[in-house]
This record gives sequence, C-alpha cells and structure tokens, in this order.
Amino acid sequence: MDWTDWHALEAAIPLDELPAFHRAFLAHHRPGEADWEGAFLRQVQGKVQATLKGLQREGRARLEGGTLWVSCEAIPEAFRRYADR
Repeated sequence: MDWTDWHALEAAIPLDELPAFHRAFLAHHRPGEADWEGAFLRQVQGKVQATLKGLQREGRARLEGGTLWVSCEAIPEAFRRYADR
C-alpha cells in the first residue's frame, strides 16, 4: 500500500483548491451523508478530522512520530497528483 503525508499533501494543494479537496475527500468517504459542496467550511473541517480518525481505526491511516500517513487509495483520485509517494 502506498502512503502519503497528509499535512504535506494539504501543503502541496494550491490554497484556492483546498476547500474543494476537503469536500471531495468527504464525498469519497461519506457519500450520501450530506451535500458537502454546500456545507459550511467549519463543518467540512470538523468532518475531515473525524474521517481521518476513522481511517486510523480502519488501518488506512497511521500516526508515526507526529506525521499522519494516509493510504493513497483514501485520497480522491483528482487530487492524488499532489501526493508524494
């Protein structure tokens, strides 16, 4: 399984694309739960953090020495180009 540093991924995504990335991430992991495109940014940010914790419980993300590693498969395909593998 390929892994990417979550914080490095967020830093690599252009700032104006970051909200779209977070919304796509939630749509990828929580389909049908909400209209993420219309959700308030604060709600999106909270759900992203909760989703990352869920991925850790599932073994699709892991915290090592302060670095959060996320499976590349957990990243929406449109944003995988920003992942450092």
